[in-house]
Amino acid sequence: MLRSTLDALSAHIAVLDEAGTIIAVNQAWRSFAHATGYADDSHGVGMNYLAVCEAAAPFSEDAARTAEALRDIMEGARSEFRMEYPCRSPEGPRWFQLRVTRPDQARTRRIVIAHEDITEVKRTQEELARLSGRLMHLQDEERRAIARELHDTTAQNLLAITLNATRLNERLGDAEETARRTLEETLQLAEQSLREVRTLSYLIHPPLLDDIGLSAALSWLTRGFSDRSGIQVDVSIEKGCEPLPKPTATALYRVAQEALSNVHRHSGCKRARVALYRTAGMVHLDVVDDGMGFRKPTGTILEEAGQLGIGISGMRLRLEQLGGRLDIRSDCSGTHVGAKVPTIPLEPDQGPRAALQAGNEDSSAA
Repeated sequence: MLRSTLDALSAHIAVLDEAGTIIAVNQAWRSFAHATGYADDSHGVGMNYLAVCEAAAPFSEDAARTAEALRDIMEGARSEFRMEYPCRSPEGPRWFQLRVTRPDQARTRRIVIAHEDITEVKRTQEELARLSGRLMHLQDEERRAIARELHDTTAQNLLAITLNATRLNERLGDAEETARRTLEETLQLAEQSLREVRTLSYLIHPPLLDDIGLSAALSWLTRGFSDRSGIQVDVSIEKGCEPLPKPTATALYRVAQEALSNVHRHSGCKRARVALYRTAGMVHLDVVDDGMGFRKPTGTILEEAGQLGIGISGMRLRLEQLGGRLDIRSDCSGTHVGAKVPTIPLEPDQGPRAALQAGNEDSSAA
């Protein structure tokens, strides 16, 4: 009954005894062993799985981690281990999820090894990441086009209206007081609209980002933020951070923009700090405030950045597309948003893959 149940499962399964020796395998395990050329008539039964992992550990980080986890499970220090790993096969590169468990049974101390093929899931994730990156690129291009149109057309038209109204106002005599007041109101509205359009154009996509670079755009962003919010922002920009590739500069600018928006909406602080600097092969952006931090409704400190909303997810995805990373730490003394991106960004088709691998390392280490 047990053998037929194991054979019905799609995962490649082996059962180990308390010493780590394989005592049973299912049909999926046997079939994969035959396909990859690693099988004899025993299909691994009688082989010590722990010893195999330990022998491969000097040459494989995955094998070393598996051996360590298996020893912990055998000693009762942990009950389960999961890890995703790549594998070569006759059909090409594959991805598997390894799961090591010890069933809760009083009479035996068996350990179950299960390798589940997750290649299609990985391919779907990679394609979704690629499409998300493409969508973000198109959104940036659309923002750039809208900002240019607002600046070159709408703002210029408003400027012309303002100039015409000014000239008319100068020509009106004292007798036309009602007309003068109406014209002055029109002039004020036109000037206000012109300022708002220019501000909106810069917020959508600051021309400084393309014309001068990220440092100038960050300085403009923080000055405007301080004027509008009343929050003092100290800016530290290390020399030698630029030039940066356009995708990198845009991603870091959007991170700063979103992080400052969160500072204004959630932190309740009076002071914040923005820093741009480089380390070996990486450019970093930090946005730090001394506010109350992000909290769950229960009042406990948030531990998962993903719980902070769509804006945070968007920042993270932007950076991952370039091989970068977003780290957020928040407690009652404030919030620290840290972004880092390689100075030489990944190619478009590498970004999703790097993002998935980074995610795998995070999840398997947890």
